[in-house]
Amino acid sequence: MQRFLILVSGIFSLFLITCLDAPRDNMYDADNPNKAYFSINFYELGLYPIEGSVVHLTRNDTIVKSDTTDSNGIAAFEEIDPGIYYVGAATEHYQSIESGPESLWAGSYVVDRRMEFLTLHFEDDLPGVPSPYRLRTESGYWAVVVSDEEPQAHSTPHVYLGNDSMPSGCALSLCEFDAQHFLFSVKLKMLGMEESNWNAGVVFRFQDKHNYYALTLSPDTTYCYVLRDGQLSYLRVIARETKVDTWHNIKVEHRDGEPTIRINVNDAVYFALYDNILSGGRVGLIVSDDDGPTPASTYFDDFTLDLSYSHVQ
Repeated sequence: MQRFLILVSGIFSLFLITCLDAPRDNMYDADNPNKAYFSINFYELGLYPIEGSVVHLTRNDTIVKSDTTDSNGIAAFEEIDPGIYYVGAATEHYQSIESGPESLWAGSYVVDRRMEFLTLHFEDDLPGVPSPYRLRTESGYWAVVVSDEEPQAHSTPHVYLGNDSMPSGCALSLCEFDAQHFLFSVKLKMLGMEESNWNAGVVFRFQDKHNYYALTLSPDTTYCYVLRDGQLSYLRVIARETKVDTWHNIKVEHRDGEPTIRINVNDAVYFALYDNILSGGRVGLIVSDDDGPTPASTYFDDFTLDLSYSHVQ
């Protein structure tokens, strides 16, 4: 009987040792000796590599690794325990971005991921600055100002103010990059005033002050027009009320390989243009008082631009 108990005890001990030392060959086992490698390419405005972005790799809401993008916009993580991860990234002037889940199994080598900083929020630009990061004032009065109202409608506290009080012309501020194919959107709020002589919106394919497209909102009409060699032609005139002191959203999209320019107002498909009078040029913001007696003022925020036409969805 004693020999039997010793034998059973030995078998049980051997079983425990075998289980404890079981091979770690599950591809998601954190103790698997084969670790993962993961790198991500980061771009600003969807096209230009961005240096100095802080990137975190998280698992179960805990940061497990961090890196800073190099001069090529690359962040890399080595010796990663197998598992399911998320990526979070932040950089100056842009809204933070996130991606995931990302499955990194034992021995995997992942290098084809890309993430894009697309939205300028003006929070890192000092109040009073006329030309915030990546924008250049062309005419009129422009300045970053503080407006922390309605945080649910836009990023706070900074906004970009455009004001047209000139006897002729309009207020213009343009992105410094050319946009051949793009996805461009911005939030805007026309500041309340008694006079109705105002319109505000966006310009695209801007080549100079005599050649560009524009989509503008006014109290009771939405206009889409092209200015060619200084001659104005209306492409769409739509009766539509635009409330003042209310945030609105405009989106303009031109996909690679498509002849149309798609226009959205307040996240609803509005119309499509089949006009190709002008090609290429910059995108930007416009405010006009229609040469009336009262200056026109508009807040802009969350300026989003994706220049990576092959990645526009």
